[in-house]
Order: sequence, then structure tokens, then C-alpha cells
Amino acid sequence: MAGSLLSQLEQELLSILKKEYSFYQSLYILLDKQRDIIKYDKDDSLLELYAEIERCQRRIKESETKIHAIRDRNSQLFRAVSVHPEIKKVTNCIITLVKKNIKLVAENEQYARDRHRRIKGELEELRNSQKILRYIGDANTEPQFVDGKR
Repeated sequence: MAGSLLSQLEQELLSILKKEYSFYQSLYILLDKQRDIIKYDKDDSLLELYAEIERCQRRIKESETKIHAIRDRNSQLFRAVSVHPEIKKVTNCIITLVKKNIKLVAENEQYARDRHRRIKGELEELRNSQKILRYIGDANTEPQFVDGKR
């Protein structure tokens, strides 16, 4: 009975972990796409991409909830199953992907910060040029005399 429960839990956990591995691969591709969009100023699909990443964040929370539910159902069996070589292999692959995803997110954040600074600088330059144009436009074109007489 215990062997059957162990095997059943092992298969359930392995199935979930493989789905999670596939999800994290997809997330990596999505983050890579986001990096290219930010890096190469392709604003047209940036909003859609951010929305997709928000959906991924919800999906990550769901994943954590699934694993916690399995662990909480029978923590001793979960520990026994978690040392199985196939489960450890998939888990290590997921860990590697998560680390790569975190690195990619940090890169994306840096690109976004740099872009934000650049846009902010350009806006400041526009403000300054607008002030100059206003100053030039407001200038009185009539001849000015030192004593104030015309």
C-alpha cells in the first residue's frame, strides 16, 4: 500500500514538475522577447507583453500552490518522493531555468531603467527647446534704444 502511494505521488509530482519545466521554458522565451522589445524600442507590442508576464506571475503562484498542496497532504511521502532521481533531475532543470529567468529579468529592468532615463532626458531637452522657442517668439522685433525712446 505504501509503495503504491509512493509511486502514485511520484507520478503526480513528476507530471506537475514536467508541466512546470515547460512553463518556465515558455517564460524564458517571453522574457527574451521582452528584452528585445525594450532594447530595440519596439513599443507597439510592449503593453501586450507586460500583460502576458503578469499572467505568468499568476501562473507561478498557482504552481507554488499546487506543490504546497501535495506537500501538505502527506509531508513524509513528499520528502521520500522528492529524492527520486527523476524528480531531482526535473527539479534541478527548473532551478536552472528560474535562475536564467531571474538574470533575464534583471537585464530587462536595466534596459527599462536606461530607456526611462533616456526618454526623461529627451523630454527635458524638449522643454528647454520649447522655452528657447518661446523666448525667441516673444522677442520684440521693433528696434530698441538705450534711452527707451523710439
